[in-house]
Amino acid sequence: MQCLEKCVQFAERRYKMKGYFCVCENPNEKFDISFQVRESVEDDIPEEQQELYLNAEKTCNIIKSLENTDENTKKKYFDKLLSLSQVGLVPEYAQTKASKLALEKLQEEIVLIEGKRIKNGYMKTLAIDALILAVITSIGVKLVDIYLHFSMVWSIWAVVMGALIGTWVSFGARKFEICFDDLASLEKDKMNPWIRLIFISVASVIFVLFMNAGIVEIKIGSIDTATAFENLEVAFIIGLVCGLVESRIGVNVYEKAVGLIGEQS
Repeated sequence: MQCLEKCVQFAERRYKMKGYFCVCENPNEKFDISFQVRESVEDDIPEEQQELYLNAEKTCNIIKSLENTDENTKKKYFDKLLSLSQVGLVPEYAQTKASKLALEKLQEEIVLIEGKRIKNGYMKTLAIDALILAVITSIGVKLVDIYLHFSMVWSIWAVVMGALIGTWVSFGARKFEICFDDLASLEKDKMNPWIRLIFISVASVIFVLFMNAGIVEIKIGSIDTATAFENLEVAFIIGLVCGLVESRIGVNVYEKAVGLIGEQS
C-alpha cells in the first residue's frame, strides 16, 4: 500500500492526473520494479501500455540476470528503465510511444555494452571446456586401446574431436550478432557448455554408428561415409559436420530412432 500511495502522489504531483499503472522500485528485491494496476482503473488497459509493461518487465528480468556486470552499471540500466516505465505507464495521458522508443534505445545500449563481453566470454568458456573434454577423451581412448584393444576406439575419438571443434565454430557462426533476449540465455535450449559438448559428441557418435550400419546414408563430396570407422580422416570430417549442425543433429538422431521403432510396430 505504501508503494501505491507513493505512486499516486508521484502521478498527481507531476502529471496532475491518474494513470493505469503504479510503477515503483520494489524495496524487497534488488533491481526489481513493482508494476501494479491502480485500484481506480475500471476500463480496459490500452494495448500499447500492456505491451510496454510486458517489455519493461522482460527488460528488468534480463538486467537482473546479467552476470559479471558491476552494480553501478546495472543500477544505471535499472534507473533508466524505472524512469521510462513511470513516464509511459503512470499518468492517464502517459507518453507511451516515447517510452517505447526509450526502452528500445536502452536495450540497444545494453546489447552494445554487454553483448561483446557475454558472447566472447561464452566462446572462451566453450573452447576451454572443449579442450578439457578432448584431453579427457584422448586419455580414455588411449587406456581402452591399451587394455581392451577395441578396434573402433580411435575412429570414435576422431568423431568426438571433430564434433567438439564443429560445435565451437557453429556457435560463432549462428550467433554472429546477438539480440537483447540473448543476453539472458545465449542458447534457447538452456544447456551449459559442458552439457552441450557432451550431448553433441554422443549424438555424433550415434549418428556415425547409424551410418556404419547402413541405417543412415549421406554424401559429402566424394567421401565414402560408409567407411567412417575405417578412415580417421572421414570420421573426423563427419564429426566436424555433426558439430557444425549441432542444433539439428540430436533431433535427427531422435527422429531416425523413432522412425525405426515405428517401422517395426
